[in-house]
Amino acid sequence: MFVLATLSSICLLSFALLYVYWGQRCIRLYQNQTSNSDYTPVATVILSVRGNDPFLTDCLKGLLNQDYPNYTVKIIVDHLSDPAWKLVDQYLQNQRHSHCEVSVRENHSGGCGLKNASLVQALSELDDDVEVVAWLDSDVVPHQSWLRDLVAPLQDPQVGVTSGIRWYAPRDTNVGTLVRHAWNAAAVIQVLSLEIAWGGSIALSRAVFQNPHLQNSFSKMMWEDSGLKSIASELNKELAFAPAATMVNAESTSFSSCFQFITRQLLNARFYHAKWSFIATVGLTNAIAQTMLILLAVFFLTQGNLLWAGISAGVLVFSGVCVTAIIYRMSSLIHQLVRDRGEEFQRRPLRTAAVLWLTIYVYCAALITAIRTKTIDWRGVSYHVPSPFEVQITHYEPYRKPIAMSEQLELENISL
Repeated sequence: MFVLATLSSICLLSFALLYVYWGQRCIRLYQNQTSNSDYTPVATVILSVRGNDPFLTDCLKGLLNQDYPNYTVKIIVDHLSDPAWKLVDQYLQNQRHSHCEVSVRENHSGGCGLKNASLVQALSELDDDVEVVAWLDSDVVPHQSWLRDLVAPLQDPQVGVTSGIRWYAPRDTNVGTLVRHAWNAAAVIQVLSLEIAWGGSIALSRAVFQNPHLQNSFSKMMWEDSGLKSIASELNKELAFAPAATMVNAESTSFSSCFQFITRQLLNARFYHAKWSFIATVGLTNAIAQTMLILLAVFFLTQGNLLWAGISAGVLVFSGVCVTAIIYRMSSLIHQLVRDRGEEFQRRPLRTAAVLWLTIYVYCAALITAIRTKTIDWRGVSYHVPSPFEVQITHYEPYRKPIAMSEQLELENISL
């Protein structure tokens, strides 16, 4: 028992110290961010849409009113019968924008995810003078300087891909919404440290988007974002994050949808990120070590061994405080960033800390599920993905509006 307690303590302490090290690097990234508003190369922004997102109008308003001198917008709607087609058409009739064009997704081969099919279509239709291509998800509400902020790191000729950062700031406090917020808050540290791009806000330099390797890869992949680090490296380019393009999402979700969401994120990393084995090992080891120390602390206490009970409990408390402190500091910096651009969100540090213990087990269960998953059912589309570059759509139907109860419980990302 003493050996097991020692090994579990070493594992958990190692994770806590690694998390503090990663966290300090992420904090410095936010503290050292600078404004590069003068860098505005000719840009095209792609928005792929499936379904009538409750935030789609806000997304369009922000996207079509960017403080950026020369950019065009390409909106790719999944199907002509999609309710988003009517919404986008009505919006553009009332708010005309000469630099926006709308089309329907044409690729029905089924060899990749729907969003990837839309991206490949848009990338093949770019004007010759475009220097930067960006895209965002339809649940993202871009602030006025979003495109400037996202493009800024591309000033460095070594950088070929820039990524924004997702941050959940839920208004509701149901378990699913809080667990997703806590998981994402903890995962952001790992995402930044291991260079895992987020598809909700991406920008590419000409050297990357003009290379045939990008479209060839996208046309065989389920998701586009986690693989961008590897694609950039193969093209001798780097991935950089744009802290100023941290995008806040206030949507709510049910617990089951939260679990499915986390599973999809991990499945994405499993398929396309080079450090998946490390990600999985850290997650499983942390969950096992935490569980063992909880059980051992109770065991030692019942045996009257107060020294080892105290050591086990102390390691648990120390590791929990380390993770919570880093998340709290990151939340403070993001809150200040968002306030500086005229937005607000409500912080819930105590409730976030309270669900962290549950989140690690949800994460562990999602991790095991992601390792075993080969079939993905997502918003009316079924995929069979036996390997990362072997994607088959086994069932497709145009998006249909969910029933009212589902709308209340699951306001999920409906980008392709």
